[in-house]
Amino acid sequence: MFRWFIRGGGWLVLLLLAVGAIGLWVWVSEGARGREFAQSGVETSAKIVERDRRVRIGGSKTPTTDYLITVTYTSGTAPDLAFHRATETVSSDFYFSVSEGDTITVKTLPGAPEEVEIEPGGVSDNAFYAGLVGAGFIAFALVAAWFFHSTQAAARTLRRHGNRTEARIAELRPVGNRTALTVTFTDSLGRAQQAEIPPAPTKLVMGAKPGDPVAITYAPENPAQALLSATLD
Repeated sequence: MFRWFIRGGGWLVLLLLAVGAIGLWVWVSEGARGREFAQSGVETSAKIVERDRRVRIGGSKTPTTDYLITVTYTSGTAPDLAFHRATETVSSDFYFSVSEGDTITVKTLPGAPEEVEIEPGGVSDNAFYAGLVGAGFIAFALVAAWFFHSTQAAARTLRRHGNRTEARIAELRPVGNRTALTVTFTDSLGRAQQAEIPPAPTKLVMGAKPGDPVAITYAPENPAQALLSATLD
């Protein structure tokens, strides 16, 4: 069962669930931290010593810009005065509203002056967006799980009750790193049939061309429903 889960795309479901879980965890943990800043944060003056923009390319090849602000501030009183330096990602609006050398008000946590919120409400905002991303990935995972379950249910039915036969390839169509086929064959009742084979790993039909034979398994009650026999073995 595990083998069919992985081959059927279960790894993608697990990946989406993992990313979604991380997003929700950040939402919960950072949300609690944001509430602590809002309720118990200690305001203190800080000086902006650096502004930085970093462009990164995501999986979609779309550039994303991170806006960072670095501040220095002190905590405590002499002779126990402590100096701190912190960098935080902020919104573009906040980034363009300040300049290096500006003095701004930041918040620290009681007993933990190294914990700082540079942009007002920034921690809570980051937690909110992380929660949205996490929920989105969880939703994608559920949709993917439903899709793969439906696909594997059809494969299990053909594996148990399908008829195997030799078909002829009528057409091949690349779909990403997979290949979809249109095949023609004669069913067990001697009737000419045509079936659309869902995209399968291209390696299973590597070098094949229209007119070549290929082994398929079809549903006796619905011959148009068929899969490559190699995907069921």
